[in-house]
Amino acid sequence: MKTSVVAYVYAIVAAAAAALVGLYWYQPNVELTLLVGSAWLTAVSILGSALSYRVRGSTFGAVSFIPFLTAFVLYPSWATVAMVGVVWLAAELFRPKMTLKRAFNVGQIVLAGCVSIAVYSALGGKSLQVDPTFRALPHVLAVVVFLILNTLSVAAAVGLAEGKSILRLWYEGNVAGALYDVVAVFVVYGFARAYVDWGGWGVLTLCALIIGLRFTYQSKHQLETTNKELLELFVQTVEFRDPYTSGHSQRVRRFSRVIAEVIGLPAKEIEKVSKAALLHDVGKIHEIFAPILMKPGRLTPEERAIMEMHPVKSAELVAKISELQDIVPAVRHHHENWDGTGYPDRLKGREIPLASRIIMFADTIDAMTTDRPYRKALGEAEVRAELEKFRGAQFDPDICDALLQSPDFSRLFDLSDADRVLSLTQIMESIRKKVRTPAVA
Repeated sequence: MKTSVVAYVYAIVAAAAAALVGLYWYQPNVELTLLVGSAWLTAVSILGSALSYRVRGSTFGAVSFIPFLTAFVLYPSWATVAMVGVVWLAAELFRPKMTLKRAFNVGQIVLAGCVSIAVYSALGGKSLQVDPTFRALPHVLAVVVFLILNTLSVAAAVGLAEGKSILRLWYEGNVAGALYDVVAVFVVYGFARAYVDWGGWGVLTLCALIIGLRFTYQSKHQLETTNKELLELFVQTVEFRDPYTSGHSQRVRRFSRVIAEVIGLPAKEIEKVSKAALLHDVGKIHEIFAPILMKPGRLTPEERAIMEMHPVKSAELVAKISELQDIVPAVRHHHENWDGTGYPDRLKGREIPLASRIIMFADTIDAMTTDRPYRKALGEAEVRAELEKFRGAQFDPDICDALLQSPDFSRLFDLSDADRVLSLTQIMESIRKKVRTPAVA
């Protein structure tokens, strides 16, 4: 394990211990009658942990943070955090994990809990068992601070371990669930009032509701992930026909995302561009392209005319999936040139869908930066020169200017060998695991 990761885990554990001591120093006295409610919620959190689900790779999501936060607002005390830490450590010992990972999981929960309680108390928040009034500012900020610290600390650990941008990992891992985090603000208060008004039975009733919602969300997430991986599998199967384009669609998707971000598209539009980029060449699976794709030499005019049909065939295949209807034009027109000399429909300028113009850049850049039998891959300076040369002819001049002036242009050349080749075996294994074990720890 990397030294930086080990040092980071030690720092998290030390910060958690210091924060807990700080809370104790601030208010050492413990009221056992108020601690009972937090004990209830801490026990419930173990159930939430047992019902965790796979988000991606080795990262899991769970609803256990809701009982944690409820315990904190029921009795905002060092004793509550200590109890959560002890119970969570006991739960971690029953899981087959490295000691360092256990220490991190417990440490980051304790640290986030201490800071959350400190914010809650500093802003005038009181134990909801003493005063159940909803105080918006301390309650909302306490939940937000806990969620940010919790998710950011995990993203930092993953970023250090994998050498990736921490902020980007944090954003990508949480943007989709932002709405659920907003809802969590009110769910936490609802849990607390359920205990205050109805005792343990109220908490158990809400738990049953949350479990039902969790399974609904897991099923939706599972379906979306499996569909995405099946699309990737299909694309990889198509690329097997051409030994010189292995991983091409994955790289074009990655490039397209970077370009879409550079020109400021919203997240929803970036996802559409990403899907269209992944599927832009799927029409090449048609049998008419097989002999041409395997041909080692230059194409004849007749063969080139046939190959220029592949955007149409790709669009026809994509159109057969009802949920992908909105990206069909982007797929069909990804070879249209800005000056109207492209194919298949010779669209010109802004007649070409924006997503298609983006994919044109990504597709061309990948072609230039990939080794071919007749030439070596071009470098960053050479690619820049080519884009400037064909600005306003092949490429949208506005996108070209934005891309070349952006510091993110260099991101297009940061691909490792692992990024350049997508493993079919990995995709198959991922799908196999999801079919066998439905994303439950």
